Amino acid sequence: VKHMCDEIGIMYKGRYVEEGVKERIFNQPQHIYTKRLVAAIPDINPVNRIQQKEFRAEVEKEYQRNYNNYFNQEGLAYPLRQISDSHLVALPQKG
Repeated sequence: VKHMCDEIGIMYKGRYVEEGVKERIFNQPQHIYTKRLVAAIPDINPVNRIQQKEFRAEVEKEYQRNYNNYFNQEGLAYPLRQISDSHLVALPQKG
C-alpha cells in the first residue's frame, strides 16, 4: 500500500478511523488503531529488531490505556474530524 498509493484510508469495524496522504499516515498516525497497524509492519533489518519490539510494546500500552478515547461505548470509531488539509482522524468532539 505504501508504495502504490498516494492517499490511504484506514478502517476498523466498517468505519474509517484515519484518512490522508500516505506520508502522514505512516509517519504521524494519530488514531491508536492506525498506530497498531504501523507498529505491526515488519522490519527486515535485524539491527532494528529490539527497537521495533519496544515500539510495538509502547503502542500496545497506549492502546490499553486510551481505548475509550478513540472508540465510543459500542466500540466503534467516532466520526472523522479534519486535523489538517490532508489528514482526517476519528476523534471525539471536544467540549
